[in-house]
Amino acid sequence: MDEKRPLSPPVVPAAPDAPRLIPRANLAAWLFLALGYFFCCAFPMSKQPLLAVLFLITLYALSFPVLLRGRARFGLVQKLVLLSAALALIPPLLWDDTGNAFLCCLYVLTAYAYLVYAANGNCLEEGLSALVGADLVRALFVFPFSSLGRIFPSLASREKQGVGKLLLKILLGLLIAVIPTAAALLLLSYDSGFRSIVDGLFRFRGDDLGIQIARILFTLPVAMFLFGLYASSALRSSSRDAAAQKARAREEKRRFVPLVTAAAAVIPLHLVYIIFFFSQWAYYTSAFTGVLPADLSYAAYARSGFFELCAVSCINFLAVICLSRYVRREGERFRRALCVILAVFSLVLIATAVSKLLLYIGNYDLTPDRVYAAWFMGLLTVLFLIVLLAQFFPRIKALPLCMAVTVALYLLLALSGPNARIAHYNVERYLSGETDRIDVDLLASLGDDAIAEMLRLDRCWEQSGGAADEADRIRLRRDLDRRAVWETDFWRQTLSSRRADRLLEQADYLPPTS
Repeated sequence: MDEKRPLSPPVVPAAPDAPRLIPRANLAAWLFLALGYFFCCAFPMSKQPLLAVLFLITLYALSFPVLLRGRARFGLVQKLVLLSAALALIPPLLWDDTGNAFLCCLYVLTAYAYLVYAANGNCLEEGLSALVGADLVRALFVFPFSSLGRIFPSLASREKQGVGKLLLKILLGLLIAVIPTAAALLLLSYDSGFRSIVDGLFRFRGDDLGIQIARILFTLPVAMFLFGLYASSALRSSSRDAAAQKARAREEKRRFVPLVTAAAAVIPLHLVYIIFFFSQWAYYTSAFTGVLPADLSYAAYARSGFFELCAVSCINFLAVICLSRYVRREGERFRRALCVILAVFSLVLIATAVSKLLLYIGNYDLTPDRVYAAWFMGLLTVLFLIVLLAQFFPRIKALPLCMAVTVALYLLLALSGPNARIAHYNVERYLSGETDRIDVDLLASLGDDAIAEMLRLDRCWEQSGGAADEADRIRLRRDLDRRAVWETDFWRQTLSSRRADRLLEQADYLPPTS
C-alpha cells in the first residue's frame, strides 16, 4: 500500500499591499501652495534680501518642525549642512551685495532640498559618502519630479467636514477671477473718482498687473516642486541598498576609457608644460622677485598670461577629474602618477598666476574682479592639494571633501563683506600715502558697503583743503548726494544700508524734509 502523504496547507492568497500614505498630505499641500506664492513674491531674492531671508526661514520652520516633526533623522553631515545654511542666511542681511546674496539664497535652497531628502532616510550611504553627488541629483531632479502631480489629490484629500475640498474650490474660483477682475479694474479706472477709491483700498497700479499674474502663474509650479520633493522623500523606497548598488554600478560603467588612451591624451600635455616652464621660467617667475622684465609696465606684465594661466589650471582640474572618474582601474598606480604630475604642474601655474595678481593689486589696488580671481585661485589650490592627498591615501573621499571645502571657503568670503573690505583697503592705501590715486567711480559701484569709506575720504579731503584731482572730489560729492536722496524699500534693506543712512544723516547729507 502506498503511504498516505500529508495534505499540504491550503494556499492563502497574499493580501494586497496597503497604499502608502503621505504624512500630513493635506496640510503639506496647502502650506507649500502658500510658500509657492511667498517665493514668487520674494523673487528675485538678491533684490529683496530681507524678504528672501524671511521666506527661507519660514520654509525651514514649516517643513522640519511642522511637517517632519519627530521624523527627521539628521546625522553629523546633515547637521553641518544645516549649520552652513544658517550661516548663508547672514550675508544677505549684512551686505549690499546682490551677487553674493543670490548665491547664498541659492545654496540655502539647495541645502533645503538635500535636508528634506536626507531627513527621511533616503541617503545612499551614511556619513561623508562618496555618493553625495548621486544624493544631490536625486534630491534636486529625481524626487521632486517623480511626484510632481501628487499635490492635486492632496489638496482635496479627506478632511473633517470637507474643509480641504472647500478650500480647493474657493482657490480655483479666485484664480479664475484674477484676470477678469484685474481687467475690469483697469478699464473702469478711466473714472477719476473710482480710481481714487481703488487706489485708497488696494493701491492698485496698472504696472503691477503683469507682476501679480506672473506670481500667481508660477505659484503652482513652485508648490508642485516643493510638495513633490516632500512626498517622494516621505514615501522613501525600502531598497536603499539596492539604489546605492545601482549608483556604484553606474560609476563603474562610466570608467570606459582605457588607460592607454588616457595616457596618450595626457602625456603630450605634460610635455607641453615641461617645455613651457623651461622656456619661460625667468619671465614668469619675475613676479616672485618683484623685478619686471625690460620694456614692461606692472599692468602689462600682470595682465600678460594671467587669464591664460587660470584657464590652463581649470583645464588641468577637469583632466584630473576625467582621469579619476572615467578611466578604467587597470594600471592604478600609473593612473595615479598621471594625476599627481598634473596636480603638481597646476600648483606651479597657480602660484605664478597668484604672484602676478598680487603684484598687480599692490600697484593698482583692489577691485571685485581681482578679489574673486584671488579667491578662485586659492580654492583651486586647496582642491588640487586634496586631489594630491587622495592619490597617496585612497581612503580619502575626494568628492565630498572638495564640495565641503568649496562651501566653507565661499561662506568665508561672503561673510567677510568683500565690497567693504575693498573700499577700506583702497582708501587706507590712498590716505597713508602708499598710492597717489583713488578710483572714486569704483567706490561708488560698491554700493552701501563703501559709504563709510567714501565719507571718510570726503572728510579727509575737506580737512586738507581739497583733493589732488578736484574732479575726483566733485564726483565723490555727487555720488554721496545721489545716495542721500534714495529711499531704500523696506524689504531691500540690509544692515549696511541702514548704517549708510545713519552715517549720511550724521554728515548732513540728507536733504531737509519739506
